[in-house]
Amino acid sequence: MYKRVVTGILGGAFLLGVIFYGGIPFTLVIGVLIWLGIQEYTSLLKHQGMRPQTPVMLFISLALAALIYCMTNCPGLFPGNPLQHSERVLAIALLAAFATIFTNELLRGTPEEGLVNVAVNLFGTVYIGFMFAYMLLLRFIPGQDGLVYLLFTVLVTWFNDTSAYFIGTKFGKHKLSPRISPKKSVEGSLAGLIGGIVAAVGLGIIYHKPLFIMGIMGVVVVLAGQFGDLIESIIKRNAGVKDSGTFLPGHGGVLDRFDSLLMAAPVVYYMVTYLIPMFD
Repeated sequence: MYKRVVTGILGGAFLLGVIFYGGIPFTLVIGVLIWLGIQEYTSLLKHQGMRPQTPVMLFISLALAALIYCMTNCPGLFPGNPLQHSERVLAIALLAAFATIFTNELLRGTPEEGLVNVAVNLFGTVYIGFMFAYMLLLRFIPGQDGLVYLLFTVLVTWFNDTSAYFIGTKFGKHKLSPRISPKKSVEGSLAGLIGGIVAAVGLGIIYHKPLFIMGIMGVVVVLAGQFGDLIESIIKRNAGVKDSGTFLPGHGGVLDRFDSLLMAAPVVYYMVTYLIPMFD
């Protein structure tokens, strides 16, 4: 528990610091997290006898992060709407990932295992590289909103995780999904929902945002985060491991710590860029 608390405080302070700073330092941190996350995912695939295409996953994911930074921070090079340019790059990168991964499997000459290997490598590229890319997109929304909504995503997710962990550990009696994640409870899930809503409304007050919209977004972020947590539990369950890695003492690996954020970030991005403006 001591390691978990200390690591959480230090890691959280560092991440919040680079989020506030933004720019190249934040992009580099996301790049490191992508690299570590893909290495962990590669290890999980090897546990199951699958063939990871680590260089392909890394190249496409890191190139995507670099392009998003350039498009959102170098307006002279890419005139027009930087977010729309970045979204087009996401679509192109998805096609490139599919074509490259599938071609590699064809060249390996063992088609009997090819479909599964294509699927798991494409999933890893999207799940890690693309989802982390949405954290960059959120941060680089023009004006203060980029900072506000990324902080919103991170803090609501952390309040959800922390509330669910402590309440679930002490009072959890009813299993949420015993076959996927035996330690998660209904009580913990509800506590996470309440904690997330409290954080969302609190941030709405601090940054003068509509409290009703922030509350609704808080609920959506919590649900997306808990869904992301279950996704990573399925990945680990298939690999037969307890944690995805050992990078963060007391917390496991990068995927263990960021699984909720990976699902929450794209949800918040599309809500604030497309859904909320419809009601202004």
